[in-house]
Amino acid sequence: MPLTFDDCQIDIDTFQLRCKGELRAMEPKVFDLIVHFARHPNQVFSHEDLIEAVWQGRFVSESAISTCIKNARKALGDSGETQRYIKTVRGRGFRFDAQVREIGGAPSDAKHDARPEVSTPALLIQPFRVLADDGEMSQLSSALVADLGRILTRIPLLRISVQPMPIDVTAVGPTPRELHEVHGVDFVLDGTLQRLGERYRFNAQLLDARSGFQLWSDQINLDGPLDKALDEAPIAVIARLEPQLQKAIYASVRSPGGDAGSRQLFLEAASLMVLSGWGHEAFIQAAELLRKSRDLEPDFALAHAFLSLVMGFGDRVGLMSDREQAKAESGQAAERALALDSLDSTVLGYAGCALADIGQAERARPILESAVEISPANAQAWAALGALDVVQGRTEQGIEGLKHGIAISPLDSRLSVWGTILSVGLLQAKRLDDALHEGRLACRRGHRSYLPRVAVAGIYLVRKEPDQAAVSLQEAYRLKSDLSPLQIQSVVGRELSVGLRRLKS
Repeated sequence: MPLTFDDCQIDIDTFQLRCKGELRAMEPKVFDLIVHFARHPNQVFSHEDLIEAVWQGRFVSESAISTCIKNARKALGDSGETQRYIKTVRGRGFRFDAQVREIGGAPSDAKHDARPEVSTPALLIQPFRVLADDGEMSQLSSALVADLGRILTRIPLLRISVQPMPIDVTAVGPTPRELHEVHGVDFVLDGTLQRLGERYRFNAQLLDARSGFQLWSDQINLDGPLDKALDEAPIAVIARLEPQLQKAIYASVRSPGGDAGSRQLFLEAASLMVLSGWGHEAFIQAAELLRKSRDLEPDFALAHAFLSLVMGFGDRVGLMSDREQAKAESGQAAERALALDSLDSTVLGYAGCALADIGQAERARPILESAVEISPANAQAWAALGALDVVQGRTEQGIEGLKHGIAISPLDSRLSVWGTILSVGLLQAKRLDDALHEGRLACRRGHRSYLPRVAVAGIYLVRKEPDQAAVSLQEAYRLKSDLSPLQIQSVVGRELSVGLRRLKS
């Protein structure tokens, strides 16, 4: 029997689709795709499901599938933007959203897929194109893409897919917009590789898949040989890319209307901390977003874990008005996160760092060690372990842990915090020149943070340069006019805090 929905009618025997009485011309495969969707309304079909059902399992290119989806939408008066009928279900496939009837029959009894739609951002990493016929460069491209996909899993909730190197490198692939419409991709990362004598040049770009607009691009040059470039390339690209990706995620998940879901609220909080810096206002805003996220989804481990980190570190550096309440909330949130998920490296890194910050060092250490064992790319956990070692007197070990955490971290505001702790560790080791260098670097990386300015003031005081110490302390007060003795002590310790307060008076 013919199928009908809204003002459209499909006559399967005559291979005709009419909408508003108008005959819609289309290719046979487009018609077959619409019929398949109409026969199974409200069911989600993956990319592979559609190949099996419409193309009978034969190999077809992504571009062909993308074009078929696009033309099916066009025939129905739909588009990738409106998605009235053929909806992209991110990370899962497509769903035909209509009540379909057989003429003379009852409405289809197909049920909606009960699983919630995924609303978290998705990134596709495409192979970096090699600008010459060079086997070594192809090896570098494959290794780089694989490493980028592995390291970027440390961004919570970001769904990542890695596209393998095509057999025909000259073939034209689908556009970013087609990738968005067919696969639900939000962002596309690609680039080119080129050998320049003994050096390697990487041109990378991040694209908004929906619009095709370029969000970020950069050129990175690395020295050879190949083994050295293989080791250094992923970190060099990630350091520049990750803050821009976080910025794009923040823009994509913000919901001014107030109807954001739990995962959106979490992503907004995480991005806010990265982009705004680890200061008082960012902590207060992030904590509120995370509480809302937790309340909407009580079993969401990441929300509890990140809330524990925000409250724990906020307590450690004296940013919370009620320290006892902050410490209690941090501990409770950390334990709840660990009870919900003790196998996720990010959860372990957040919760372990929080427990260390509120003074539960022995509880924190094995948690942080487990975090880096599960994911060696967890920069947060490496830095937290290093900071814990510094606090417990394992100064040289702590310095190395902090250096490693910083080396594999993105170039964002977190580096200012970790650099401050590193400079204090170097100060404890009496490596004053190194301490001053790291402290100044932390100041440049956190132009709105008072923490590294206090550390630098303390270093200058130990170097017996009180005038320079006073200048740095004054800069800290400029950034935080209500800077308290407790907050100064939390950075440089009791003895140096007394000396710095004398400078202020």
